[in-house]
Formats: sequence, structure tokens, C-alpha cells
Amino acid sequence: MDMIERYLQAVKFALPEAQRDDIVKELRDSILSQVEEQEGSLGRPLTEGETAELLKRLGSPFQLASRYRKQQFLVSPTLFPIYWKVLKAALGIALLVSAAGCIAIAAAGKPIWESLRGLLQFPNLAITVFAWVTLVFVGMEFFGAKFQCTERWDPRALPPLVKDAPRKSRFELIAELLIELVLGVWWLTGLHYNYLIMGPGANYLNFGPVWLQLYPLFVALVCIDVGFTAAQLYRPQWTSGARISVVVKGAVGLVVLYFLLNAPDLMVPVNPTAQWQNLVHNLNRALHLGLTVAFIVIVVNIGISLVKLIGKRIGRAHQAIVGS
Repeated sequence: MDMIERYLQAVKFALPEAQRDDIVKELRDSILSQVEEQEGSLGRPLTEGETAELLKRLGSPFQLASRYRKQQFLVSPTLFPIYWKVLKAALGIALLVSAAGCIAIAAAGKPIWESLRGLLQFPNLAITVFAWVTLVFVGMEFFGAKFQCTERWDPRALPPLVKDAPRKSRFELIAELLIELVLGVWWLTGLHYNYLIMGPGANYLNFGPVWLQLYPLFVALVCIDVGFTAAQLYRPQWTSGARISVVVKGAVGLVVLYFLLNAPDLMVPVNPTAQWQNLVHNLNRALHLGLTVAFIVIVVNIGISLVKLIGKRIGRAHQAIVGS
């Protein structure tokens, strides 16, 4: 049964998202009926090898899933699931490269409009990536390239089952990635051009020197944020990614907070009069209090995420020992 569920999981991965659940349910009923029929004729449960042979006759997961797709132009239904996965991966890498370029330009202290120029040019890059990937697969069709999956693939080599967990949709992850990128570029640029963050308040207040001293850590935080979201977009089944992200970002965040808490002047007045210095002194005290609370919250979140990660690994190890 485990092999059948792993097979259905692989088929589901290549099916159109809107029809996945219904098709998988139909396939499960059909496969289990075949298993029951064979077991009835043999008078015993099927062996692992016999189950593997039954699944081989159905075809590889990609081949079986292709039968439930509408006929595609240029790329055949057999190759289309692979083409679609490659295209999405290529577009994701292109978006990540564009994001890295924006972050690098912002980290160099360039104005925000220059930093976001790479993101605005992404549609042109996406069209180019789409064209090249499509041409490669059209060429494979034209020259008769075949994927002999039926003969070569082995059901026993299917990936292990992944427990379904509530996760964000692809649209939510893309929106989150774009928001993180825009906010990251805005923050990195604003540390050089204070008016972008403070607006008219920049005429009276500026960030203290410590913020620019920690600039490399802020760049790292933006890269980590964008990187983990991109990883979840590329590998939705990576259920531990969110907890690992909390731990990694939290660890870097604690380093940043440590230096900020030990800096006396988080904000400095533009006009160094006694009245303004007194106001800014009170503001710095309030900021230190808020950062202390943030430090405690991050420590608690890291602790919770670590406990869950360790508990998950211990649970898997326990299942492996019991199963053996």
C-alpha cells in the first residue's frame, strides 16, 4: 500500500492543480480494485515485486498524468508536465536573479528607482526564458526525442510520502516574494537616503551611525527573507522551510538587536539644540525598550521552532526504529 500511495503522490505532483484530488481518488479506486482482483486470483497478498509490476503497467507517474491533460500545442502531453516544471523552475531562478540584482544595487547605496529597475525589467527576462525553454522542448519533439520511462523507471525508487500540511498557495508566495523584495530594497536604500523612510521627519532626525555599521547584516536579512520564500515557491513540499527560516532569520536578527541595544544613539537630531537632544534622548530610550521586547519575542520564537524541528526529527527516528 505504501508503494501505491507513493505512486499516487508522484502522479498528483504532475496533474493539473484544479483536478488533482478527484483524479487521484479515481486512480486510487482503480488501482486498489486491480490489486484486490489479483490477490483474489492468487489467494494471497501481492508481494512488493508484483505491486511494482502492476504500477509499471500503468506507466510512469508523468505518463499517467499526461493522459489527464488537454492536448498541448507544440509540446506533447507526455513531455508537457516535465516542460511545465522546467519552465516554472527557470522563471523562478530568473526572478531570484533579478531580486539578487535589486538587492545588490540597493546595498551599493543607489537610489530606490535604480534598485528596482531590474525588477521592472523582469517581464522582458521572463519572455526570453519562456522562449528558450519552449524552443528546447519543441526541438526535442521535432527531432523525436523520447523518454523511455516505462522501461526504466522503478516504482520502488519513488520518493517517500510527504504528509499534507497547510501551506500558502503559489499566488500568495509570489505576492509575498515581491513584497519582501520591494520592502527590502526600500529599507536598504532608505538607510542611505533617510527621507525615504522618515519622510519629512528626515529634516529633524537621522539614523545613528550604528545602522550603517550593521548594513551588511541588513543585506543578509533581506537575502535570507527572499531566499527562503523563493525556496518555498520552488519546493512547496518543503514543510520544514518556514521553521528553519524563523531560526535563521531570528539568529541574524538577534545579532542585529544585540548591537542596536548596545548603541547609545539609535537616532540623532539634525538640529543639535538642547531641546532636540532631550527629545531624541527620550526617543532612544523608548526605542531601546521596544528592541528589548523584540529580542525576547525572537528568542521565544526561535525556541519554539527549534523544539518543533527537533521533535519532528525524533518522531521520524522513532518511526524508523519501530518500523524496522
